[in-house]
Amino acid sequence: EDTGTQGEGHYQIELMVDRTRDHPPGIKVRELLTTAVLSYGLMENADLQVGLPHLRKHAHDASGRHAGQGLLDTSLDLKWRFFEREALSLALKPGIPLPTGDENRGFGTGRVTWGALLVFSYEPGPLAFHSHFGYRRNNNALDQRTSLWHLSGALTYRATGNLKLVADLSADTNPDGSRGGSLRYRILGLVYSPTPALDLDAGLKHGHGSAAADRAVLFGATLRW
Repeated sequence: EDTGTQGEGHYQIELMVDRTRDHPPGIKVRELLTTAVLSYGLMENADLQVGLPHLRKHAHDASGRHAGQGLLDTSLDLKWRFFEREALSLALKPGIPLPTGDENRGFGTGRVTWGALLVFSYEPGPLAFHSHFGYRRNNNALDQRTSLWHLSGALTYRATGNLKLVADLSADTNPDGSRGGSLRYRILGLVYSPTPALDLDAGLKHGHGSAAADRAVLFGATLRW
């Protein structure tokens, strides 16, 4: 996440795929999360974003194999870049996840939640730093934690005119109230932009600690017009 916006009247569509493998005690879990996010520039420094995620999940334990799929909760966010001076910029991103997923099957919270991110970007040259800090009020019908915090930081390096390298570290509160430990991840990836309107990206994601998923492969494409 950075402070960039689309500009008034412009659109962006992001398509993301997150293929996760995890091995908690006594079970093997495979998940395929696909997400589409549409952004529209309300002003030069403000975007409206709608995200629609879908999850396919396979689990294998002592009782056999279990599979399920469905839509998750839809996200509705406003991204506002409120400060910009030379290479430094700040943005605020409040949002409301809507309960479109089926909480009885583990695909949603069952209630409207809310949260916000404070986003920081510093881009003095080919090497740039991005960070965001956020809170989510996780109202839910699943006996999860109701207060969730997020912190992440990323370094990007523009190796060529159309290739960017990315390293990201993040930590999130574990929503599972029965388990301790935060969800901590590191990501190494790259973004290739064959044209100014198109980005193609790929990455590897590794979890730290027993609470986080073991690893994931990430793919994405972004189109602007």
